Amino acid sequence: MLKQQTRIFSKHAGKYLVTLCRHFARKVPAQWDECQGEVNFPVGTSLMQVDEGTSSLTIICCAEDEEKLERQKATIASHVQMFSRREEIELIWQDC
Repeated sequence: MLKQQTRIFSKHAGKYLVTLCRHFARKVPAQWDECQGEVNFPVGTSLMQVDEGTSSLTIICCAEDEEKLERQKATIASHVQMFSRREEIELIWQDC
């Protein structure tokens, strides 16, 4: 299983978690609360965790192969971009 993570530092971290999970839940299984979430894409699973102490949202993407991982990361990135119009967020992915 391949895993990569990124971290979004924003005072809106909790809002991003809920917005992303709620949006994805329209098409794929997802569960969440204000602090954590899980989205089960056909290409893999994304785990999200808010850290209120650092005002951050960590997103971990897990997939069976590189192609599925890249598709999942691209989906996450495009939606973060769509929902973060008021602030510029660059996602930097790293192995975990």
